[in-house]
Amino acid sequence: MDLNVVKGIGPKKKNLLRKLGINSVSDLYNYYPRAYEDRSKLRKIKDINNNKDHYFIWKIRSKLYIKNTRKMTISYLYASEEGSSEKIRLIWFYDRYSPRKLRIGKEYKFFTKISRNGGYVEAKNPLFSEMTDDQIGSIVSIYPLTSGLSNNQLHNYINESLKYYDKKEDFLAEDLVKKYGLDFRYNNLFEIHNPRSIGSLMKAKSSVKIMDLVKDLVFLQVIKNKTRQKNNIRLKYKLSEILNKLDFTLTKSQARSLYEILSDCQSEYTANRLLIGDVGSGKTIIAMIMMIIFAQNSYQSAMMVPTEVLAIQHFEKNLSLFNEFGIRLGLLTGSSKDKDLIKKDLLEGKIQVLIGTHALIQEDVEFKNLKFVVNDEQHRFGVSQRQMLALKGKAVNYLTMTATPIPRTMYLKISNILDMSMIDELPRGRKPIETQVISEDHQEILFDKIEENIKDRRQVYVVTNNIDGDDKNSLLNLFKKFEKRFNKNKISMLHGKMKAYDKERILKDFSIGKIDILISTTVIEVGIDVPNANMMVIYNASNFGLSTLHQLRGRVGRGPYKSFCYLISKDTKPSNKLNILVKESSGFEIAKKDFDLRGGGKIISLLQHGKNLSKIEFLNMDKSDIDQSFKIYNDLKENDFRSCDLSFITKFFGEDRRIILN
Repeated sequence: MDLNVVKGIGPKKKNLLRKLGINSVSDLYNYYPRAYEDRSKLRKIKDINNNKDHYFIWKIRSKLYIKNTRKMTISYLYASEEGSSEKIRLIWFYDRYSPRKLRIGKEYKFFTKISRNGGYVEAKNPLFSEMTDDQIGSIVSIYPLTSGLSNNQLHNYINESLKYYDKKEDFLAEDLVKKYGLDFRYNNLFEIHNPRSIGSLMKAKSSVKIMDLVKDLVFLQVIKNKTRQKNNIRLKYKLSEILNKLDFTLTKSQARSLYEILSDCQSEYTANRLLIGDVGSGKTIIAMIMMIIFAQNSYQSAMMVPTEVLAIQHFEKNLSLFNEFGIRLGLLTGSSKDKDLIKKDLLEGKIQVLIGTHALIQEDVEFKNLKFVVNDEQHRFGVSQRQMLALKGKAVNYLTMTATPIPRTMYLKISNILDMSMIDELPRGRKPIETQVISEDHQEILFDKIEENIKDRRQVYVVTNNIDGDDKNSLLNLFKKFEKRFNKNKISMLHGKMKAYDKERILKDFSIGKIDILISTTVIEVGIDVPNANMMVIYNASNFGLSTLHQLRGRVGRGPYKSFCYLISKDTKPSNKLNILVKESSGFEIAKKDFDLRGGGKIISLLQHGKNLSKIEFLNMDKSDIDQSFKIYNDLKENDFRSCDLSFITKFFGEDRRIILN
């Protein structure tokens, strides 16, 4: 249903809502708060001894006074609290309009911090409302917003949209809902947007998460049954010959994952497996081994990665391994010079394995006999893109890889429905990375550490979040600073706007040790593997999410040397989120804390469909909720899904028979 039906939403507000990914009435009422603020408990001034916001009821006792200074406008008036002799002064800075709404002799609700100053209780820039308004005196939902849209406006739109709730969203039969002590979705949504108490809110959130997970699980099973393709290949290989060419031994979980993928590719139906592993756990080599095996059996393989830098890195690093087996490896990106020749050789079967970016899915890229596809960093691509690559061949076996963590309890349960493998250990000999938060004011300490590192013939990454501009820590400004400080060393820059040839040359020079310090943006976030680089320095570290910082940190610690990660920040207090990385090395624990800091959303989407998927907060689901979801799912499965509306579920996910389940 179109957003126009919702009272108050015109063309301008509609465009603002689209920026938030809200395109329909269903999107609107399914747009969850990112946080809640408890403004429900009425307080008295005498009971407050902290610097937190509280809910008060005060009566206005004076007219509004306005004082203009050179720097600002100060508006203030006086109020009183029933049963108290305290004098209350309400002050607004830079705001002469809001307090004009307050009338002498009338009571209002206030939500504010208070302090004492010169015999007065002071409240600075307090929120206030009429006594009949629920924005103060209740638990308030706080939403992710965009400029031009207030929290109050969005909340009102959501409540209006619930009048048009689609009852088909309650896809489970009523008796099943009651059997498991759940509530109907409309009631849960109303509670989530307008919580009566913390207890009722938690129950509603739990119910929604359970139902959303059940919906995903049912869809996965139904669509998997519809999309299975008969496998028409037989693979012959001597695995020991391939493994002997490696200069390391696979970990137990790498070996287990490899055998699971091989087993899939030789079963009755084509493989569609998701390989999960933390940063640096060794997922890529598993894919390379699989592509060697397919090439040895005269089949073609393709690997699609999200960035040109990563495609070049994979090509350069694995070229000699493929040459050992007489297999021709190709590279195709948007900037490849010999595209026509690559496409010709690919169609004729001369290129057996192709590594590339989105360039792989262009219409004129054709394969002679594509049978195996690898998608690296699955969350960087939409489902339609992954479908397009799989459709380049007939009955293609599909492997998706991701470093996005998933709770082990969830993994063990979902792996009974989806084909999933997990690498849950780091390669042998991998040393922990020492992580420190360093103040911007103490950079000389950092420079001394870098100098010592380079003297030991090791290399350094320096990463920042922007290329140019006024920021003193921009890529260009850091390059100038490091060139001046380390004028005897070779320093280079790397960023996404550079030409492919320059990127390739710089990466190659860094990988063979010609560059001492590489100053880069986050283009090196995934996959880059230079064992001699053992120091990562990240400027403006507080501007990155914890998961991104963990990914960046994973670029070092890949060789036998002690490795370091330095997070540069103005704030070095123990409360700073960066200290989580100092204490934690587990990708899952870091992702969970990142989730807690940054709010909800679907951390790992098993379908990544790009439509309005339920925001299942996997990292924030209790074990009891997960168990409950699977109980309901198994109950449905035993009854051949007769107790749920499959037509709604398939419509909800926009069923596509070509869908890549992972």
